[in-house]
Amino acid sequence: MKTYQMNNDYPPEYDVDQHDNKYFAEAFPDADSPAELYRQVYKYTDCGAYMSVTIEYLQVSGTCFDDYHEQIVRETLHCDELRNLGTWQAMDERGQLVVSLTVGSIVEGVDEGTDNIEVEAKQLEETPSEYRSRFYVALQEVEQQADCIWNDTHGCESCVAYWTDQGLDIDDSGGLVPVYKYCPDCNGTGIAI
Repeated sequence: MKTYQMNNDYPPEYDVDQHDNKYFAEAFPDADSPAELYRQVYKYTDCGAYMSVTIEYLQVSGTCFDDYHEQIVRETLHCDELRNLGTWQAMDERGQLVVSLTVGSIVEGVDEGTDNIEVEAKQLEETPSEYRSRFYVALQEVEQQADCIWNDTHGCESCVAYWTDQGLDIDDSGGLVPVYKYCPDCNGTGIAI
């Protein structure tokens, strides 16, 4: 039989105060806010990944004179909207709890992008460093997907010549040509389109 302290006669996992954004401040100590974390994600990934944040907060409607309602609202903010959230601490003060971070990327020059990979917070099940590790695994997956899309679509003129010699019908590819890994002109990196 479990016993609980006199002041806390319920299991600690039911303590709502345990959920706060200090978790993210610990997971990402170099970022004091979601906007700063997004800036770092964009700046330090080759693909210029984007980031969205899903938050929850309690919304109260009505007054003491009519129907009074409380409901938990879930909202997702993207990229430049994140600066409206302020710091992790300011979000705690307003009762806004981050429940997940989502990363993805568009690939310049084509109408394709990577998958959006959502990393849900599991504050009671994992440490902030474990969350950070899962987040960086998601970022690596986004980078790999962006690289694959780029390499499938951004070949230069010499890449076009190589693939044409190999029998690739350029007309069927919509003008998008894979990068030839050993191309002498673009050195296997492709070109911006």
